[in-house]
Amino acid sequence: MSEKETQLQQCISRLRTRLLVMCATVGIALDDACAALEAGNMGQAAAVVEGDAAVDALENEMDEAVLTLLALHQPAAQDLRFLVAALRIVIDLERIGDESADIADCALELQAPLPRPVQDHIRVLADVAVTLYKKAVEAFRVGDIPTALELCHTDTESTNLEVHALRGVMEYFSRDGHKIEQSCAAMQSILVCRALNRICRRAANIGEHTVFIVKGVNMKHVHTAATADEILGDAL
Repeated sequence: MSEKETQLQQCISRLRTRLLVMCATVGIALDDACAALEAGNMGQAAAVVEGDAAVDALENEMDEAVLTLLALHQPAAQDLRFLVAALRIVIDLERIGDESADIADCALELQAPLPRPVQDHIRVLADVAVTLYKKAVEAFRVGDIPTALELCHTDTESTNLEVHALRGVMEYFSRDGHKIEQSCAAMQSILVCRALNRICRRAANIGEHTVFIVKGVNMKHVHTAATADEILGDAL
């Protein structure tokens, strides 16, 4: 391996480490936002909102590092795939950070925990969002193609969970009339459900990017597991 190739591998290794740091930072924000919403913890919610600036800074750092590597080293094959995918993953991570901050904003607007029946509906969706995100990060970290592929086909599940949560939220609030404070709580609950579904979809995107890094296969618009099996061949 030439000195230039060695330098490229060292730079990619550092970039990968920083990308995993960003994954961890966003994961903490997501966990804390969901916890703050459920407990009505204003301090924790405010910390998530304030911490979004750190996620934005990491996005800028990653963008600059990738573009510098592309310009200076002109990588090919899997190295190039990794750098292209890294740019895409960074975007999804930043958006998940934004959605987490939005959930924390909803907690701040509410100034109190949601009613228990509403929390129960939202918690199911929140648990799935957190689980999918953690699966996506781990699949990326170790190059786990079966898990990454599984994530690529979770859109229907997350959408159905969102619809179920929204139905439960609206049924609860409709039973109690249309008081102003209840209308506010209903609106914040709807916004939280929408944010959680978007997080699920971003986690699925990270699964797609992982498949692209490892196998060089573009999973966008591959809608069925059977089709994916054919494309990936012996990856499963």
